[in-house]
Amino acid sequence: VQVINSFVYRLDDILDNSSKRFGIPTAHSVYGIERTISAAQYVSFSALKRISNLQHSEALKVCVDMTLRLVEGQGIEIVWRDNFTCPSEAAYKEMIEKKTAAFYTMCVKLMQLFSTCNKDFSSLIETLGLYLQIRDDYCNLCSSDYTEEKGYCDDLTEGKFSFPIIHALQSKLEDKKIKNILKRILRQRTKDVEVKRYCIKLLKECGSFEYTRKILDELNAKARA
Repeated sequence: VQVINSFVYRLDDILDNSSKRFGIPTAHSVYGIERTISAAQYVSFSALKRISNLQHSEALKVCVDMTLRLVEGQGIEIVWRDNFTCPSEAAYKEMIEKKTAAFYTMCVKLMQLFSTCNKDFSSLIETLGLYLQIRDDYCNLCSSDYTEEKGYCDDLTEGKFSFPIIHALQSKLEDKKIKNILKRILRQRTKDVEVKRYCIKLLKECGSFEYTRKILDELNAKARA
């Protein structure tokens, strides 16, 4: 599972054009895109080989099915970004269920194959997947610790429709000017710190961070119930 996670991170960094991961330069920033993709491919097949060695008929199927689901979710997000199409909140949550929750589903199902536990954890995994991704979106724009790890408001440079951005663009604001400015900033994929700070100011005015915290509190309570 750790090997698959490493493969996903390497490709995710390339697709997002990220410069940092966990506070250090991303692999493709150091070794180049071609070498990183080649290494990621090797790692992915290495993971499949390890899983096939577990000698359980369902293990490989679980791994392949969930990896395909993860890549599908990732692809949907890329289409939104590259076509500059803002999804609804419901569509975004559905994408997260594929992109983020699929990985944790794979982890749990693989463990269950080698245990006597048959409990259905799908609802909990879905809730945790939503929480982790939305929290990641929030921290990317608000957390100083996150800035150290990935850079300041990296999602704006990526042009990503993250949860706070979606809320602002889909909300019923009377002032259409704010929405238009947010769209312009996101479309630019800017690296300008002052422009990013202005975007954060507008998101605060829209109540998008407050709304995101509210959703996170609800998901946290649901996961602990």
